[in-house]
Amino acid sequence: MRLHHRILRATLLTLFSAALLLIVAGGILSHYAQKRAALELKLLNVKVSSIRINLFTWSVTVQDLEWTYLDDSLSRLPHQLTLKNIRFSGISLYQLLRHKKIQVHKITLDGGDFQYNKALQIKREQSVKKEVDLKGISIDLLVLKNINATLFNGSTAEYSGNINLSLGNVTLADIKKAEDLSSYKVKFFEALLSKIRINTKESMYRTNVSQLYANSDDQKMIIDSISLTPKYSKYQFSRKVGRQIDRFAASIPKILITGISFNQLKDSLFMASGIEIVSARLYVFRDKRLPFIKEKNTPLPMAMIRAFPFGMAIDSVKIRDAKITYEEFPEQGFHTGQLNFAGLNASLDHISNRDYYSNYKQSTLTVSSRVMGSGLIQVEFSIPYEASQIYNAKGSISNLALHRLNPLLESLAFVSIESGKLNQLTFNFDYNDLKSKGFILVNYENLKISSLTKEKESTTNEFKSWIINTILKKDKNKTVSKEKRTGTIDFDRDRKRAIFNLWVRSLFSGLKSSVLDSSNKKEKAQ
Repeated sequence: MRLHHRILRATLLTLFSAALLLIVAGGILSHYAQKRAALELKLLNVKVSSIRINLFTWSVTVQDLEWTYLDDSLSRLPHQLTLKNIRFSGISLYQLLRHKKIQVHKITLDGGDFQYNKALQIKREQSVKKEVDLKGISIDLLVLKNINATLFNGSTAEYSGNINLSLGNVTLADIKKAEDLSSYKVKFFEALLSKIRINTKESMYRTNVSQLYANSDDQKMIIDSISLTPKYSKYQFSRKVGRQIDRFAASIPKILITGISFNQLKDSLFMASGIEIVSARLYVFRDKRLPFIKEKNTPLPMAMIRAFPFGMAIDSVKIRDAKITYEEFPEQGFHTGQLNFAGLNASLDHISNRDYYSNYKQSTLTVSSRVMGSGLIQVEFSIPYEASQIYNAKGSISNLALHRLNPLLESLAFVSIESGKLNQLTFNFDYNDLKSKGFILVNYENLKISSLTKEKESTTNEFKSWIINTILKKDKNKTVSKEKRTGTIDFDRDRKRAIFNLWVRSLFSGLKSSVLDSSNKKEKAQ
């Protein structure tokens, strides 16, 4: 019995001594590791308020890290990084010693600011480079919390935002490719970016995004409160450029993208099952008093999509309750004219610039909207995949009180509609890169137009008004034969102008042909 107690005491004493020795040794080693790490950080021009290395839990905690890089020019903003708290936990010593791999369970970067200046390049000869005998990196979870990031170009903050990001199962097979982000593999991620600001020096616009959320497991992205704001007023904008150009101002409360294949993005391929844009507001202004200068032709929609530097395949795009306002100052005029579309809903299916939809020959865009708060326009556009195929547009405009068009016609065409109702206008025309051909069928009644003098304060030109109303038919409704209500669309496209110009001019060519009974006259591009 006494022998048993002596053996037990000896065993406990040995274990206690070993534990005490281990604690002392661990403390000494931890202290040595901390001093070594602090020295390495100092060589990299990194300051920290404290660094703790625990060899028992195999964790590292760094607080109040600061790094600044400034070249010889004191006028440039420096590269700078500050982090309140950094923690590495679950570091595998076995993987490091046996397989020469860095394996960490979790890395957390909590609170901080990062700024990078594109105008400031880090000189490679000043950086500390050492040969590292490692084979790879594996991180179970990498978490960034509340990191404010700003990308400068000189003194201009071009990109900024707040980052919250979680990356799961991050691996790098070849340590030599550590600087190449595309070499890293990530199994899943969740990102919340907020207060995004984009203001590049070259751009004529500022872009703000309240929040962007993305989740790879849910395969979705939600973008809230997007605004596109011009840097110059509507009259300064085109003068800054020195030629005619559309000036856009836009706001979108929400964009929802579902079914995203995030793993394809690194291969420059964007695939999604659906995009939904809700309550977008778009304002477009053009000052036609400036010269129209454009060296390159404007491609048709699919040709433009095929020219994208990345692959794309989207099952459906839906726009709900949008509003578009177009304002124009005419080349010869004194006031702007406006045209607006409200309650606009659109649907685009199977859009792709690669061979992803082999069962389809084309994509179809359907649009419905109220014109000038009155008439209903419904259009279906066929957008072929192949360059040799013909585009098509067909649709109708119904129940439009024609005097609602006066805010556009009085300023741009010096005519005013006193009365008239468009019961229905149907159209169907094909088009390609060179021209459009088709027909238009009108049904209107009680049309009366006044011609206006070309002055700043226009008045009615009685003589011209009499001539116009003599030539025009007051009524072209169902009491008039279909043949006499049909107009011919035959329009030569100005290839330097956008697709919207082709659509509108094609309709006007057919309308002119029908109303003036001049179906044999071809409309030229303007």
